[in-house]
Amino acid sequence: MDSITQIALGAAFGEATVGQKAGKKGAIWGAVLGTLPDLDVVANLFLDPVSSLAVHRGASHSYPVILIASPIIAWILSRIHRSDRLAWRDWTLMVFVVLASHIFIDLVTVYGTQIFWPFTDHPFGIDSIFIVDPLFTLPLVVGLLLALRAEVGSKTRMWRNSLGILIATLYLTWGMGVKGYIHSVFKQGLAAETHFPEKIISSPTVMNSVLWQGLALDGDTIRVGLVSIFDNAPPRSFIDVPRNSHLLEGHEADRAVERLLWFSKGFYSVEADSLGLRFTDYRFGRNDAWLHEDGTPIFHWRLIPDSTGTYTTFQQIPTLLSSRGNVFADVFDRAKGR
Repeated sequence: MDSITQIALGAAFGEATVGQKAGKKGAIWGAVLGTLPDLDVVANLFLDPVSSLAVHRGASHSYPVILIASPIIAWILSRIHRSDRLAWRDWTLMVFVVLASHIFIDLVTVYGTQIFWPFTDHPFGIDSIFIVDPLFTLPLVVGLLLALRAEVGSKTRMWRNSLGILIATLYLTWGMGVKGYIHSVFKQGLAAETHFPEKIISSPTVMNSVLWQGLALDGDTIRVGLVSIFDNAPPRSFIDVPRNSHLLEGHEADRAVERLLWFSKGFYSVEADSLGLRFTDYRFGRNDAWLHEDGTPIFHWRLIPDSTGTYTTFQQIPTLLSSRGNVFADVFDRAKGR
């Protein structure tokens, strides 16, 4: 999720676990620790793009790692705040809850999180919330700010913060429930068109949980469809995106290609142009939310060969959210249903 959400989430859980004794220190340290796992981006200063992609949401987002790190960080905090009425175990609980919640909220996005590193580097993902969603973030922020205005140790302070967390949790649960429904509807639409793909994923479109994109891996083709919870029938038309996997023949073991294949989980497309090969991960959709004919992929890279023709690295190609009109208005209009 975005940094603001992670700060709000960490601060809310910091307040929930130790705020009744430590006051604002709980929220402050929760906010700091809420951003800590994302500091793995600092590695980008020292690593090449391929290694950076492998490291991001890796060790810093691993539950086994935070089980070891939490008591160590807690010991440091207990030394800093010796005069407070908090034991080391109180700080340990706070640190673990904040870090664990950070990992979980990243897990439910489409990016992929290595939650069991170093036992496996598989990037797990539930794909039930967009990476930025104000309807999840705002209850956390409002509940926390109202709580901090109340007296330390009071029930009012506790319930205000708890209510913000509860509303955010209910919204997250709503997204997971909607995903199950959308997944089923998307499969019905594919079956009606006699498509029986080997793999299907679904995820919300930009900043909402009403309009979703479904991607189906059907041989060397990705079939893409949009489904709103207000649609009156399963999708009957799909956008077919050729994967062109033949363009990677003989290069599957190349360092850059292998890493992108791992990251994209099969939902990729390769295109050749005058500059070489361009690799796209379509799990992140396009900047037009698939609502026009010529949208640009959100996540795509230029594969860069070395002197022997081996693809050893890549360079990410920047993409603006929308290259035409107002994508948010388009999404809202389509979300109303068909």
